[in-house]
Amino acid sequence: MRVPLLVQAVIFALMVFGNGAEAGAFNAGVGRADIQIPADLYPIDGFVGQHDPLAVRVLLMEDGSERIGIVVMDLTSISDEVIANAKAILNKAAGVSSDNIIVCASHTFSAPHVLPLDHSAANLKEKDAALGLAIGAAVQAATTQATSTLQPARLGFGLGNSRVNVNRDVPTARGWWFGANETGYADSSLAVLRLNTLDGKPLAVLMNHAVQSSIMSDSESEKGGKLVSADLAGAATRYLETHYGSGMVAMFLVGAAGDQAPYLMADRYVANKDGSVSRNDIHDAGFTLVDLLGERLGGDVLRVSEEISSTNTPKLRILRSSVEVISQAASPESASSGPVTSYTYQPGAKVGVPVVLIQIGDIVLVGFQAELAASVGTQIKIGSPFAHTIVLTMVDGIAKYMPDAASYGRFTYEARNSRYARGSGEAAASAVVSLLKQMHDTPARP
Repeated sequence: MRVPLLVQAVIFALMVFGNGAEAGAFNAGVGRADIQIPADLYPIDGFVGQHDPLAVRVLLMEDGSERIGIVVMDLTSISDEVIANAKAILNKAAGVSSDNIIVCASHTFSAPHVLPLDHSAANLKEKDAALGLAIGAAVQAATTQATSTLQPARLGFGLGNSRVNVNRDVPTARGWWFGANETGYADSSLAVLRLNTLDGKPLAVLMNHAVQSSIMSDSESEKGGKLVSADLAGAATRYLETHYGSGMVAMFLVGAAGDQAPYLMADRYVANKDGSVSRNDIHDAGFTLVDLLGERLGGDVLRVSEEISSTNTPKLRILRSSVEVISQAASPESASSGPVTSYTYQPGAKVGVPVVLIQIGDIVLVGFQAELAASVGTQIKIGSPFAHTIVLTMVDGIAKYMPDAASYGRFTYEARNSRYARGSGEAAASAVVSLLKQMHDTPARP
């Protein structure tokens, strides 16, 4: 089922403004730069060329005492090396401490993975190094822009909904597998943060939705090979940047989307009459789906953004912590192994799951590395004492899936490939809600 109607199309407002030089002022700056992938790097990781550019976007916020940086990269996942390099760049160029920076992947599936150099095959080390340099150059350029545009700003929050996502776990005769399950749980809520300059011009719009940017996942061009694309996240952000014009930056923050996919995909799974599952690829025509769903998501964000209005001044606060859950051994089977009707899970020791909480007035961002199931993200939002809670995944690295408990009994792909045992998602959500309550009840500095 979908989330309750009461969260749909409800608009909340929170606006703040500051006086740039005063203690307690609220300032913001944004920057954007494309990742310039050298043509001679292709083919790389199955990609033979580029359809549309990948980008790095940087947001800086400060309140006179605290400065925070948010970096979003159009990548599937981000290695520890790339994260460390991005944080070093922001630290040097923008004066932001490493603990006050989060680096997020937009989670487009149509981007080459940047592997740690010590794990890359000999013939890939040079390409990985070159791609890492291209990403670093984009981070540097975006950070320079963000620093140069730091100015007194107003911040607003709005909540609406978008119907571009669907639960991707579907029952088949041979077990649960990928597809579009209209009866499965999907979180259609859409959170929007908007930053304006003091004269009312939009500086940045941040969108948060529980959907993977995977319309073109594994789809190949009719000429062969895959094409690099920022996919749904890129199309939606470009829609907003085109609408608002030069100088405005849009950022996609992927929500609890471990079991959420775009409801239309270029290379889709099809359940056959004999119970088997096959794939049907529409190839280059899939980019029309990217444009259409990107326009729909971008349009939904725009409608929420245009309704945001103002109230009080926020303080910034960031807390890094960890919650404890039970681990499990991930499946040794490949992603193409298909559905199963039985599977033996192997629970392990207790492990810490890193979580980062960023408070902006009565708004709080909750960041996980793990890809949470949508219902787990909803549990956090419902239990949070803050007026507005936004759940982010793919933050500061990747930790595979953290499904809901029901997924394990269905032997879904997410459950079999999770690093965490059954019930860990719900346990992590409860622990994070407790952290949020402590944070909420502890007064922020004056």
